[in-house]
Amino acid sequence: MFGNDPKANEIKDWTLVFETNQAFEAEMMNNYLHDRGIKAQILSKKDSAYSVNHSQLSLIYVYVPNDKLERAKQAIREFEDGELLDDMPEGD
Repeated sequence: MFGNDPKANEIKDWTLVFETNQAFEAEMMNNYLHDRGIKAQILSKKDSAYSVNHSQLSLIYVYVPNDKLERAKQAIREFEDGELLDDMPEGD
């Protein structure tokens, strides 16, 4: 019924940079990219008829414009490596 190979939509002039099954993770990445001046958009394929947070029924994608792809990849690497914590001000 759903196939064995879920694929993100191909969108002209946009590239998929992040995939998750958790809405908060997609929102967090979208906000992180926006904070770094990288326009990003979320495409959710989450089926509201099912209350699942895994499998093909709940994939959520984050896309960036093709001309921002390299900046987005670098920002995501920094995010995943925890380098974003270096941007945080030190507490008392």
